[in-house]
Amino acid sequence: MNEVFDSEHINVEYKKDEDIVLVVLKGKVKRDNYRTPMMHASDMLLRHSCKVLAVDFQSDPELSEADINWSKKILFNNLKKSGLEKLILITPESTDLVKKVVNFCGGKFKTVISKSYEDVINDIDSARAAEEKYSKMTREDALEYMGLNADSDIKEIDDRFWQMSKKYRGQEDPESMAMEDEISAIYDIASGRRDIRAEEEERKKNEPMYFGRYKSDWDNIIRYNWKNWLLGAVVGISALCVIIGYVMNSKSDCSVLVFGHMYLDNTYIREALEEQNLKNPYVGLADIVVPNDENIPMDKMGNEAFNAQFYTNPDVLISDERSYQYYFSTFQDLGPLYDRIMAGLSDKAKAGIRPVYMSEREAIRKNNDLLQSSGFVAEDLRNPAEFPDDPILIGIEITDPDIVTKMGVEAKWKSRKTTFVLGRCANSKDDDMTVLIITTIINAAFK
Repeated sequence: MNEVFDSEHINVEYKKDEDIVLVVLKGKVKRDNYRTPMMHASDMLLRHSCKVLAVDFQSDPELSEADINWSKKILFNNLKKSGLEKLILITPESTDLVKKVVNFCGGKFKTVISKSYEDVINDIDSARAAEEKYSKMTREDALEYMGLNADSDIKEIDDRFWQMSKKYRGQEDPESMAMEDEISAIYDIASGRRDIRAEEEERKKNEPMYFGRYKSDWDNIIRYNWKNWLLGAVVGISALCVIIGYVMNSKSDCSVLVFGHMYLDNTYIREALEEQNLKNPYVGLADIVVPNDENIPMDKMGNEAFNAQFYTNPDVLISDERSYQYYFSTFQDLGPLYDRIMAGLSDKAKAGIRPVYMSEREAIRKNNDLLQSSGFVAEDLRNPAEFPDDPILIGIEITDPDIVTKMGVEAKWKSRKTTFVLGRCANSKDDDMTVLIITTIINAAFK
């Protein structure tokens, strides 16, 4: 059965009979509309232990320089990990785009240009015929055919193969194409790859199968995808915690999401909210690592934990002075509620806080810095000048580290203390609840 991933811009299909993954580019395609399907192609190669990828350029597609750079840095490394050995580019004529692809991936895979998918099938059939023709040839016979000694090492075999095949490579006449297939089949034997595959297939016959795959195939898939699976497990656990907190316990009156690189004992905040007759307040944590000077890597799991809780629409977000700058869009302008919050605070609390402002333009600059550090180029970035420079009130900050510690928070950073920035969640619609939670927490902190 074929496996298909189809979109408006790209079709990706694993063709079982030909044992090939075919990608058809339908026209101009950009960013996620290109990158997501291509990663699906990489996954298909891995799942089906497929060695051949064909990309159809017949619609004369356009790719941005940013997507070409992404292909160089990300895609082709993933294709290599997936086990790709042969890349076929289908095009009636060699366009600039095809030339670029050949130029930067020719050293990674065997790269072939074909005029149509029918030609690809014919080439595959020809290669299989050559393999069958020489199937009984021994390694010693193959080395003799290549003019090499029986004790030749792999470097000598590789060099000789390239010498023998170069005069036929790229030639379109049937005789040259047949000779290239013949030399490739003999090289496969001389290098020992044919025998390794045969041993692997024989070994698999004694392996148990699970859901239609051999145990070793599952081992490879897990080894390649373990981070994604672990990430999925964390997201699932986070979502389950949220479901338990919200669905299973419908008496929860309010929710607070704390995020940043910190530890949290939520006892103090919960008890402060319960004193205001708020039943079973939910106070959750997402351990977020943002760009830093301590060489601590950013962690996708923390972001996914944040997402899982954020989309349950908490009433209040609590962050620190470092983290909130990268999460501007998750906050709602607290300005309209500021006077009400201040009116509800004690004099001692008012003396220990300060308002925190940020504009969308600042947030775009921060985001661009993050993207550039991850290898993105100018075309991937948004122009800050196109966004408002008017600051909004992100939240109210408590800067005294002793007060923050009293609230049950301890920084994981080595060089900085964690502060508290209390703000309104972008999804919050209950103004009264937001005011009540923020004033309750701040007043409790300064008791």
